[in-house]
Amino acid sequence: MSVVPAADRIYHELRRRIIFTELRPGEEIDVNETASEFGTSRTPVRDALHRLDHDGLVDVRPRALCRVAPVTLKTLVDVLDVREATGPMATRLAATHASAAEIDELEAIAEGSYSGAQDVQSILSASHLFHCRVAKYSRNQRLHSITELALEDLERAFRLSGRQPLEPGPPLDDHRHLIAALRAGDGERAAQLELEHIRRGRDVVMGLAIASGAFFGDS
Repeated sequence: MSVVPAADRIYHELRRRIIFTELRPGEEIDVNETASEFGTSRTPVRDALHRLDHDGLVDVRPRALCRVAPVTLKTLVDVLDVREATGPMATRLAATHASAAEIDELEAIAEGSYSGAQDVQSILSASHLFHCRVAKYSRNQRLHSITELALEDLERAFRLSGRQPLEPGPPLDDHRHLIAALRAGDGERAAQLELEHIRRGRDVVMGLAIASGAFFGDS
């Protein structure tokens, strides 16, 4: 069994804590304390924090300290721009490459995950799983990675916003139409449906973010 390098282990655990808001914006992460927690020297902790800084999740500071980065309205705009640029291409490729069994899996995710979803967090979690799987079936690893990072940013943001009510009907209907296009192997229709879905979602996402009062300004 392979041993996970200490820096990777620390990176993935701290990233999980930030995404799931166990570490909240503005919270300090002390290198020495983190090294003690994970039973390592400070070097792998620093390596992990620099990776998180590159991801935009922390701000590395002098004197062995860093701070969890804030979530801003501009962060959401940037992430939604990335989704609009990459989502349709991932979906177009998935229409070409996804197997019938993989499309069946997408249908099971859509029908199963949304059935009990009634608020922002649960619906975004269901959407996260669905769209990451579509990107995986594009057979383009870069698109898959970009999609995962963007959707993690969105999930983090809305864990901070609380459990606001939201009906699952519209996104579920969008996903059903998208699955039909994927089954037909119609990449252009699938890409157009995904683009429309992302653009409709943008207005909903920004409206909820502003209404929640949980986000910082534009910096």
